[in-house]
Amino acid sequence: TTEEPSTPTSGGPLPARTTASSPANTSKGGKDSSEISPPTSPDILKPFLWDKNYDRQSMSFKQPPHFTDSSSRPPWVGGQIQTFSPGPRCLIYSRMLMAFVIAGAPGEGTTTTLPADPAAPPATSRSPALSSTAASPPLTSNSTTQDNASLPLTSNSTTQDKQTTTPALTTASSVSPATALSTIAPTKPPCENKYGGVSVKYSFNDNKTFTATLDVKREECEPPGCEKEHRGLSACQTKNISMSHPSCEPPFEYVLEVPPDPNQFQLVDCVEDEEANTSLCLHWQNKDFPDNGQFKCNENKIEYKFKCDGGSPSYNKDTFKVRNLKPRTNYTCSSQVLYDQQLLISQNKTIETDFGEPEAPQNFTCSAKNATEGKCTWTPPQSYFDRISLCYWITPGGRNCIPQDKTQDGIDLHNLRPFTNYTVVLQARVTGKVTRSRNATYTFWTDPAKPSKVNGLSASRKTENTIAVSCKRPDQLNGPEGKYYLEVRTGNTLVKKDSGPECRFLVEDLQYLTEYNFLVYYDNTKFAGLPESVTASTSYNAKALIIFLVFLIIVTSIALLIKQLMNVEPIHADVLLETYKRKMADEGRLFLAEFQSIPRVFSKFSIKDARKSFNQNKNRYVDILPYDYNRVELSDINGDAGSNYINASYIDGFKEPRKYIAAQGPRDETVDDFWRMIWEQKATVIVMVTRCEEGNKNKCAEYWPSMDEGSRVYGDVIVEINEHKRCPDYIIQKLTVGNRKEKASGRAVTHIQFTSWPDHGVPEDPHLLLKLRRRVNAFSNFFSGPIVVHCSAGVGRTGTYIGIDAMLEGLEAENKVDVYGYVVKLRRQRCLMVQVEAQYILIHQALVEYNQFGETEVSLSELHPYLSNMKKRDPPSEPSPLEAEFQRLPSYRSWRTQHIGNQEENKSKNRNSKIIPYDFNRVALKHELETSKESEQDSDESSDDDSDLEEISRYINASFVMSYWKPEVMIAAQGPLKETIGDFWQMVFQRKVRVIVMLTELKSGDKEACAQYWEEGKQAYGDVEVHMKDTNKSSAYTVRAFELRHSKRKDPRTVYQYQFNNWNGEELPAEPKELVLMIQNLKQKLPKKNSAEGNKYHRNVPLLIHCRDGSQQTGIFCALFNLLESADTEEVIDVFQAVKSLRKARPGMVPTFEQYQFLYDVIASTYPAQNGQVKKSKHPEDKVEIDNEVDKAKPDANCTSPPEALETSEGDKEAGGAKPTEGAEGPEHAANGPASPVLTQSA
Repeated sequence: TTEEPSTPTSGGPLPARTTASSPANTSKGGKDSSEISPPTSPDILKPFLWDKNYDRQSMSFKQPPHFTDSSSRPPWVGGQIQTFSPGPRCLIYSRMLMAFVIAGAPGEGTTTTLPADPAAPPATSRSPALSSTAASPPLTSNSTTQDNASLPLTSNSTTQDKQTTTPALTTASSVSPATALSTIAPTKPPCENKYGGVSVKYSFNDNKTFTATLDVKREECEPPGCEKEHRGLSACQTKNISMSHPSCEPPFEYVLEVPPDPNQFQLVDCVEDEEANTSLCLHWQNKDFPDNGQFKCNENKIEYKFKCDGGSPSYNKDTFKVRNLKPRTNYTCSSQVLYDQQLLISQNKTIETDFGEPEAPQNFTCSAKNATEGKCTWTPPQSYFDRISLCYWITPGGRNCIPQDKTQDGIDLHNLRPFTNYTVVLQARVTGKVTRSRNATYTFWTDPAKPSKVNGLSASRKTENTIAVSCKRPDQLNGPEGKYYLEVRTGNTLVKKDSGPECRFLVEDLQYLTEYNFLVYYDNTKFAGLPESVTASTSYNAKALIIFLVFLIIVTSIALLIKQLMNVEPIHADVLLETYKRKMADEGRLFLAEFQSIPRVFSKFSIKDARKSFNQNKNRYVDILPYDYNRVELSDINGDAGSNYINASYIDGFKEPRKYIAAQGPRDETVDDFWRMIWEQKATVIVMVTRCEEGNKNKCAEYWPSMDEGSRVYGDVIVEINEHKRCPDYIIQKLTVGNRKEKASGRAVTHIQFTSWPDHGVPEDPHLLLKLRRRVNAFSNFFSGPIVVHCSAGVGRTGTYIGIDAMLEGLEAENKVDVYGYVVKLRRQRCLMVQVEAQYILIHQALVEYNQFGETEVSLSELHPYLSNMKKRDPPSEPSPLEAEFQRLPSYRSWRTQHIGNQEENKSKNRNSKIIPYDFNRVALKHELETSKESEQDSDESSDDDSDLEEISRYINASFVMSYWKPEVMIAAQGPLKETIGDFWQMVFQRKVRVIVMLTELKSGDKEACAQYWEEGKQAYGDVEVHMKDTNKSSAYTVRAFELRHSKRKDPRTVYQYQFNNWNGEELPAEPKELVLMIQNLKQKLPKKNSAEGNKYHRNVPLLIHCRDGSQQTGIFCALFNLLESADTEEVIDVFQAVKSLRKARPGMVPTFEQYQFLYDVIASTYPAQNGQVKKSKHPEDKVEIDNEVDKAKPDANCTSPPEALETSEGDKEAGGAKPTEGAEGPEHAANGPASPVLTQSA
């Protein structure tokens, strides 16, 4: 901008600048004459213009120079004396102005004038204003700040410095004959002088922003940046503001640095529990620093101040510790956080130190009252303690601890061992953040008592009339070391006595052929123990006995060397069961005799090929080698020696030569040879009777491709896998086998692996092998090659399966079997076939099972016509085939012991005296759950061990029942009595039950059928706390969700209870579909089936079922549950075997024909047939109205989701979480209702 020129008047201030349009200025000469100054050439000013790159700071120009005389004239104009402000700046300006005067017009002096003294009269002559901005470009900053006290020098330079104002020089822009007039005026002081001391106060607002308040008066500061308050500032924000005023220049630049959010600082107690009794610790926790890197403020400006009672103050550290304090004392601490020396947050905190160690009990003594009792006395500590306990032991590992009352000063100890040194510790405890204690210790001996009886007393004849008597030390001497005493009696006559420190006596010179009674007891010098006796007899003369023994040895040796085969007659089907029972009598003595009479190896058959050096590494076991005459020979490969060898033998069937190939399990080196054998022998079925690893030992190579691989090449043979199906007892794989060197198309090969053979022994149920045989025969045909059977060695399990298959074929063909003769035949074709006696007996058991019960398995596709025919009576007076099948079911009454449930102290825990669990599979409860055996994660591999001794486990009326997916089991239990509710919940927790199925009402008429074992809210049963979280009810069944916690565990468990409504125990369910629906839905709460091999029996039991007494309704449910699983997995059912298995597990399961037929009918209705095909019904779409019993006031308590969304955090740990299939529109779900009651996880 430009300003109009003005003439200074007397007493008025000098204008800051003039405009470019003013005429020539009038300057006053030294003799008061006025002249017209000539125009000044711009070139004259060039030597005096500031260089843009000039280092002005080195000149220390903090403000322009100013003149001190009142007329503001330069000292060389007029005769008045003027002085400059001190400093070098004045000299610089002087040289500039002198140069300007010298550089006037040639031959004449040029006069430079400043504005006239205000006291002088106005000038009459004018010349162009030297100070006009139009006369020449400004030489200093383009600041528009004005100061009427002095004129700045300007130049055409636009360089500005906020810290330094440079003197400016101006010239006139118009040419006049007169000498140019120049003017020099001082600049204004910097605004820093005015505002440099301004302070700022920050205040934190409710909206989490800051307001900065400046201590400056509004009227003294012009720009908007000078507002006194700056609002809406964010934490750690920086903001530049500028302060200016007409009286100063340049403006003062000020930076606001906003402090951090005080809410992000939190004063926390950081003392460690172990030091909390004598120390305190405070720590300012900054939420944004330094972990997440979000702290934007200058951390170096943060200061911390602490001051506590009993400690010195602390500065600048965010953590403050004080030690050596008094326990259980209050200390008050104050602390502040400052930012840039401004208080950000202040807080006071009162901390109480923890309990200190109590005093040890005083005057502690113990003494023996007798051999098994002691007494201890003490004086309780004077200091504070909250509990006291007494522990005593013989060795530290066997301590017994007894809590004591605080006021108690003595105790009697019972059930101690006689003559034993006991260490007794009395401990006073205080429990605060940690437990602190002090002990008093005392040792004492109990009194002696009678020693126990000697162990292992034996009497052996050394000569015909000399007997040696010996025994082992008594279990309890109960006193000092003593002696053993022997009495020899015959009848009531004492014959001899002897004693000694060791229990070794040689009794000589006895009567021949006389029976003696030897009594031995131990005397510990204080008491004599009870005698133990043994009887022995003297014998004949030694010479006669030796001759007899020599003869007997010779005869026996000859018999063993000759070892002729026994003459065992074939067994007719009508007497098969009776023959089996007869041979099993006397611990299977006849079976053992038969089996041991069969030679293990027929040495007349050579095994030269198997023993050749190039074939030895192809044999898995060095003593199991194929005979040369019937080994399987492979085709030669390029004439390589041994390329035609594999450890496999042809085996004849019942009346079919070479029906089988018995082979060892392939090794990694022989897998190619194995597949070459399959191709060359045209085999279409492979039966594998082992797992690849058993007991951490490799039994067989995995010689087939995985589903992920798809196919694998073995030499010239290509094997492709098409299907992999896992069932409980076996795995079926469909393979296609081809040969790269032959044009023939690939052949279908079925691989069946039996997985239920235990690592040791044989399968408990022979029905499993009959089931395997049915699967194998379903895939084999007349035109296929031999059936290849292998285990690991290819003799034991392999021979057993072949023996069962061949003998069943013989039983069907001839109605009789010759097991002994066929096993001999097997041994002639491969050594050690049917390797152990148990396998030999298993063949007979399978034959008895088949002959007694027949084939009862039926496929779903044939179920409807099969069931229709089974129900027909022909003639009407005879039972139907279905009734006859039911009548063949064994009752298994009293087939196993029931001692525990019938003990006097347990009889009151049984609801029905006829339904008592068998001892072998009862559910045993631990008295105390040992947390050391189980990790906090509750992994399934760390369940409670089932090796509980009977005497240390509690009784509950419940039995393990085998489920379809072996080795998993279910629990069948009676409805809890009021006095057994705690045991019931302990069982649920110890066995990690996920789902409880309740099949009864609480009352049946006027009688209690089941105690209500749940309540609203929380209930404690010992260490287990049960909290009912939710209840949903439909017309068919009710679902309740419980949360179980153990006092020694961290994580809770969720258990669901499904209560089926309206099922009278004496009747069948009126709506079977609803029962099936409940089963389908509760299965979603169970963990996914674990396909890992070798699971332990009775580990975790996810499903518990109970009715009134755990028999009829429970039996129907368990059978139906297993049958539905079988139908879904294998598309076959076997009602007979399902019920038979349940009857073996618990009395009273499925006792009536109506219940038995009901199972068939439910399966048939669940899987209807249409055009010969089975329709598998999925979850029914019935609409069920939900009624919440727990909290009817909550509008969202009935919100439901489809069955797929029922998984909760407890139920889907193994399943990986469920994915809901519907949108989360709660109102629509609640209005329509789900297919079943649905529980939502409580918050």
